[in-house]
Amino acid sequence: MSEQKVWEYKVEDIFEDIPGDKENINMNIPEEIREAMGVKPGDPVRILWGDQGTIKIEKITQEEYDENTSE
Repeated sequence: MSEQKVWEYKVEDIFEDIPGDKENINMNIPEEIREAMGVKPGDPVRILWGDQGTIKIEKITQEEYDENTSE
């Protein structure tokens, strides 16, 4: 089993408004997290919202992504 690493950030360091889009926001994954996960721009990830304001990010395969978006 892999060890889970925990980082702590302020909301404004992760989320930013999208100009002209009141419905959505951008989520920026900090570089140190991307490097630790081995995630590059365009790689599919799964975002899970935990309790107490936590966010869990998991790198998934392209096949997992395709299976979950083909509906």
